[in-house]
Amino acid sequence: MSVSAMSQMTFDGADVVSTKHIQDEAQLGETVFDAVTSELTWLFVGFLAIQFLIYLGVLPKMNLFSVLSPAAKVKVIPDKRKAALKAVSAAASSGQTKDVLEVWNSERSRGAFPLDVLKEFAQALAASAPERLVSELTEHLASQAGAYQQPMAMNALVEVVSQSARPAELAESLVATAKAQPNSRTREILIEAFAAAGNEARVLAELKEEATARGLALATRGFLKSGKLDPALATFVTALDRDMAIPPRVVGDLFKVAHAKGPQMVQRVLEKLGGREVEVPTECLAALLHDCLKRDDVSLARQLEALALKQESAKHYSVFEPLLKLHAKVGGTRAVELFEEMQGAGLFASEGLCGNLLAKCGETQNLKFAEAIVEYLRGRKMLSLSIFKTLMKVYATCGRYGEACDLYERVLAEGFEPDQVMYGCLVKFAVKCNRYDLSQLLFRKCKSGDIQNYMWLIRAAGQDGNVDRALELLREVEASQQVVPDVAIYNATMDVCVTNGRVEDARKLLEEISRKGAANLITYNTIMKGYCSKGDCGRARNVFREMEAASLKPDSASFNCLLGAMVSAGNFADAWKLFDEMSRKGVAIDHYTVSIMMKVAKRARNPKDAQRALAVLDQARGVRVCEDDVLFNTVLDALISRHDMARLTKVLDEFSASSVKPSVHTYGLLIKAYSMLKKPTRCWDLWREMVETRSIIPNTITLSCMLDAIVCSRQVDRAVSLFEEFKGRVPPNTVMYATLIKGFASAGEADRAMEMYHQLCADGLQMNLVAFTSLIDAHARVGRMKEARELLKRMEEDGCEPNVITFSAIVKGYCMEGNLDEAFAVFEAMLTRGLTADTVIFNTLLDGCVRHSGFQLADALLAKMEEYSVEPSNFTMSIIVKMWGKRRQLDKALEVVRRNAKDGCRSLDSQVGCCLLSACFLNQAPDRALEAFAEMKRWAAHAKPDASTYSTLITGLARKELARQAAEVAFEACEAGALQQPLGDESLQLLFRALQRQGLAEELGEPLAAKLRAAGMHVPGLSMRDGPHGGESHYRRAPAPAEATSAEKAVLSAAAAGSLTGGLRSSNGAAPRTCKAEPQDWMAARRALGAQR
Repeated sequence: MSVSAMSQMTFDGADVVSTKHIQDEAQLGETVFDAVTSELTWLFVGFLAIQFLIYLGVLPKMNLFSVLSPAAKVKVIPDKRKAALKAVSAAASSGQTKDVLEVWNSERSRGAFPLDVLKEFAQALAASAPERLVSELTEHLASQAGAYQQPMAMNALVEVVSQSARPAELAESLVATAKAQPNSRTREILIEAFAAAGNEARVLAELKEEATARGLALATRGFLKSGKLDPALATFVTALDRDMAIPPRVVGDLFKVAHAKGPQMVQRVLEKLGGREVEVPTECLAALLHDCLKRDDVSLARQLEALALKQESAKHYSVFEPLLKLHAKVGGTRAVELFEEMQGAGLFASEGLCGNLLAKCGETQNLKFAEAIVEYLRGRKMLSLSIFKTLMKVYATCGRYGEACDLYERVLAEGFEPDQVMYGCLVKFAVKCNRYDLSQLLFRKCKSGDIQNYMWLIRAAGQDGNVDRALELLREVEASQQVVPDVAIYNATMDVCVTNGRVEDARKLLEEISRKGAANLITYNTIMKGYCSKGDCGRARNVFREMEAASLKPDSASFNCLLGAMVSAGNFADAWKLFDEMSRKGVAIDHYTVSIMMKVAKRARNPKDAQRALAVLDQARGVRVCEDDVLFNTVLDALISRHDMARLTKVLDEFSASSVKPSVHTYGLLIKAYSMLKKPTRCWDLWREMVETRSIIPNTITLSCMLDAIVCSRQVDRAVSLFEEFKGRVPPNTVMYATLIKGFASAGEADRAMEMYHQLCADGLQMNLVAFTSLIDAHARVGRMKEARELLKRMEEDGCEPNVITFSAIVKGYCMEGNLDEAFAVFEAMLTRGLTADTVIFNTLLDGCVRHSGFQLADALLAKMEEYSVEPSNFTMSIIVKMWGKRRQLDKALEVVRRNAKDGCRSLDSQVGCCLLSACFLNQAPDRALEAFAEMKRWAAHAKPDASTYSTLITGLARKELARQAAEVAFEACEAGALQQPLGDESLQLLFRALQRQGLAEELGEPLAAKLRAAGMHVPGLSMRDGPHGGESHYRRAPAPAEATSAEKAVLSAAAAGSLTGGLRSSNGAAPRTCKAEPQDWMAARRALGAQR
């Protein structure tokens, strides 16, 4: 290629490069121009935004030109002033407000201060000269207006002022006089100030205008400062309702104030939370839980626990510790779960905490938790001898003596050697679980066999039935150089002899001890116990006299031993003589005495013996029935069996006021007792406490009692649901099915009762007497007598013998349908079987006769009752009164009642009074009704008029247009504070209508309406001058009459129960002559009635 060609190519390339360069420069210029234009645009927009904010008052006004002016000078603070201001912070930190105020006085007119220094001045004024605070601050702000135009400066000062003695007043004054424009922060500070001053109205007004999350939180905090929990809680809930976050510190303050006011206020705060998640400071939760621990408040602790475990920060040792201690203290499975959660959170349980929890496991018999703790310690190689000793006591408390003994091998395997205390305990536990060889081995391991260990070995020999070995050990002690025998070891050996039936050997030891002059009271009591166990009360009585001859004063144990033997033998007469002797000699009644007397109360056939035995409960003033589980159960059982409502209520009130933790068996009796008192809600409370709070699985008896309580409250479906719920945990039995069948029988649902019967059979259970009787009753109640008779036949085919109650159910069915012939035929068939007629079946027949006007038969039945020595009840008396009323022989009804009242017969009650009043009105004798009512007020306390009696009298008088007299009775009822039920609505309606008809609405109706309201009774909504209306009554339903037995309740129908509400005089008195009939006339009367029909 030529040079010229190459040159041409070079110039062409240069032109290309030059052209590209020119293009790049042009593009770059355009880019720079665009960037500058954009920046200037945004600068202008920013300038406009600032001017707009100044216009709105958000930012203070600024003289931009003066700022940019070269003439503007920067203020320089002189060195002397700098030093003075620097000294202010030091003086304020050390609390020298006087020095701070000196600087304030000298410097405040010389110019503005830095904001932090100005706050120090404000705090000093608030502390030492609050009267100068607002005036001097506002004066300074006014003189330095240009320096403090920012709202931030004013807010800082307002915040300081709001902490002073008069926060709201001073803060509001400062805001009013300051030049700066208040903003939302200013309003929030004022809200807290008003709340701290307790000005609820002003706070609500401010919040109504604008309620921010911070404002609500500050209002809450302010109210808490003034101790006003209710408004604080209201603002707190408002914030939660609006999904606004509340700072944990404010939540903590809320709980602290609530805690200071009592646990009920903490409960209220939790209720307001309604399960919503809020963060509570850990230290606050810990304090609340420790308080629950002190008070054993499991319910509140569970709610706090649920709140704590929702927040990770609360999974702290200080929270878990009180929770674990509380759950260990009350028992249940939750303690184990919490312990596992604590480990899962990476927290460490110290040996001290584990030891504390173990000790509490012993108190609550929480063996599962105890073993979990020991396993935890083993995994961390933290086991010690003290831990094993504590675990051993837990096993012993639970009655697991075998496991306690097994710990011996585990202790050795861990390299520990039991100390003497542990060896002694192990010897005792080995004896208790009948591990005689181990007790001997452990005894030899002891470095020195003390007297207690010898006594346990003697007891072990006794449990093994080896009396000779026990005597050998006694002689070994006598020959020992190290152990000095005392009377206790002789008494222990005598007890072994007595327990194993060798009373004569014990007698020889008594003579031996007596020669040594060492016999004491326990010695004689032991030998007396031996004779009593053989039923030889005579020789036991002789020992009693020997004791007195030996100048030993018999104690309560001596009397109780002999009393127990006499009661067991059914010798109540001698038992009462001995009890009287006990009283004369001043021997105090103790737990055992009361327990023995309660057995008398339950077993006695004579009501007087039963009542006298129950009265012992009143005399035993030093005996706390609830503190002894066995005694408490015995007392409850006796009172329930005797239907002693008054004493039962008293004992249950004592239980409610105690801190006793019932056993599963006691829960059953408590539920049964409250059911008898018609308190189903309390039954459910006890059930939930047992099952949910204490995690106790009910046994068959307790579940049966609960099912019966539900059935008695007429909630059979609920009972069935509970039965199905626990069927997998508590094996069903015939008693449970019988209870449900009884419930369906009472509800008149024979078909559903049969369903229960078929389900019982499907479960492979055998029907019993109660189940068959309830099933027969279910059919008899609804008139299905054919099915009832077939069931009776099936019952006999299954080898289940019917009893009096069974036949009573069938008799009742025939009486209800008016078939007295069949009723008496069944009664005769029952007598031919050798069964003894009781009060219930006589009452059933008697009521049937009176209902169907078979008065001759009724007379014959009353004579038959006397012939059979059947104890009449209050039901019987009601039927007799009703009978004479229907026969238009009112004088005889009054005569029977008055004769029994004169004799003080307990068969009289308020329901007998109702029947007597009804008889008077039936015979058109309202004057005699008023006369009888006056007599009733003088009856015994249990028989005095009740709400039902008053209502009956008011109804009768109102229907006879004796409105004024009826109103007087109603006024008297309002003043009768003992009434446990309100007057009947129907009675009051009749009364008010009668008052209107007779023009007495204004004179008597209005004052009566006011009286009724004051007494908490319902006033019928009748149209009167001022239209007296009332609210709902707060009265409780009265309990069923105490004399009504469970058998009567089970057999008598609802209809019959309404009429059989009285009783006849006691069997120890003569029957009324008007009821007398020869026994042989009874069948003739029945035949005559049949011929008439």
